Amino acid sequence: MPQLMTVGEILVEMMADQVGQTFLSPGCIHGPYPSGAPAIMIDQAARMGADCGIVACVGADDFGRMNIQRLEADGVVTRGIVTKADETTGVAFVGYAADGSRGFIFHFAHAAAGSLKPEEVDETLLDDVKIFHVMGCSLSASQSLREAVLRAARLAKEKGALVSFDPNIRPELLKLEAVRRVFAQMLEECDILLTGRKELIDITGMEADAAIEKYAGKNKYALVIKDGSHGARILAGGKDERIPSYSVAEVDPTGAGDCFDGAFLASLLEGKTLREAARIGNAAGALSVTRRGPMEGAHYREEVLEFMGNNEKIQ
Repeated sequence: MPQLMTVGEILVEMMADQVGQTFLSPGCIHGPYPSGAPAIMIDQAARMGADCGIVACVGADDFGRMNIQRLEADGVVTRGIVTKADETTGVAFVGYAADGSRGFIFHFAHAAAGSLKPEEVDETLLDDVKIFHVMGCSLSASQSLREAVLRAARLAKEKGALVSFDPNIRPELLKLEAVRRVFAQMLEECDILLTGRKELIDITGMEADAAIEKYAGKNKYALVIKDGSHGARILAGGKDERIPSYSVAEVDPTGAGDCFDGAFLASLLEGKTLREAARIGNAAGALSVTRRGPMEGAHYREEVLEFMGNNEKIQ
């Protein structure tokens, strides 16, 4: 039975070929690629050797089948994935700007991904869960999916699991004012908060230092601040540690934070310390940007550890 679980969206991603390419006129697009932040995270965790599973909804189409086949091939328990003949699998289109930012167009809330209902969550998959992970984008897409995620998180916590939360803000799905309202409960109840520095400011409306002080309180297992090329910062048990990043040539940044989460949480389940888990998360996140495609950046445990060994001097 899974020890790491998530409930959320499974999508395919279609990627613009060129930096600066818009969707205002015809252009070359790469895809479909397996995607969806929770799916990327859980696939990376599985490739790290964790026992994990996902509850989600896909359509009875090739996009859905492709995702399920990929997750199953990597060892993810997929019996919680609901396939609906009258829905289509969600799609995300992503474009890349010259400044490094990305823009998304989602067919998500009104696709199979957003149709998951609370009663469609297989509760038996939560029996042995030690960590239940929530992605903010999953809370942003539709009321039905949001209720399914929150119900599963509550049940997992009642069964003794830690709950981790990555806000993963997607303004294309939900505006910031609504994000703050929707995320408030999870911010207060999660045990592990995995967030970016600016993201923490955005979701709390507080200055960074004040938000960090609040969410690094004694009732939290850990606050982990992901900061890309600046590495990660861990605040837990009265300690404040900074973990440097790894330098790589970036091909595609999509999925880097999700891969960090998956490798970090899988490492905690393996018995690693927070510092060790963050180092592994940094390595997985760095490796993820070296391949085109959001889930294609997920690397196997042996690859991540070899990469770390070859770059040990910076740690």
